[in-house]
Amino acid sequence: MIRKLIPFILVASLTACANTGTSSSSAPAASSSSSSSSSSDSTSGGSSYGGSGSAMPGYGTKTCDAAALQSQIGQKATTSSMEDLRTRSGSSTARILRPGQLVTMEYNATRLNLIVDDKDVMTAIRCG
Repeated sequence: MIRKLIPFILVASLTACANTGTSSSSAPAASSSSSSSSSSDSTSGGSSYGGSGSAMPGYGTKTCDAAALQSQIGQKATTSSMEDLRTRSGSSTARILRPGQLVTMEYNATRLNLIVDDKDVMTAIRCG
């Protein structure tokens, strides 16, 4: 009988983990203990810039829209171009992701990711 319950327990625990720390934009956060799960972009080893908005998903009003930035793929990524693209996308933070770099994997709707190759040429521009 326990073998039949294991998949249900696993799914329930994964669902609970996936829902922990996320909040919809229409409901305010019920707890202020979310500071322990703060963004660690600056410790990922890559370039990052934080603007005046909140870096936590579900908080603040800023979001990211990378659709209009796709024409910049193929250009060299610099700190000034990253700031320009961050402003144009409406995101509150941005980071450059290099090949083989360790990065945090949490989804952040207010963050712009510039994926570059080994010569710092942008190969993809995404939000998250």
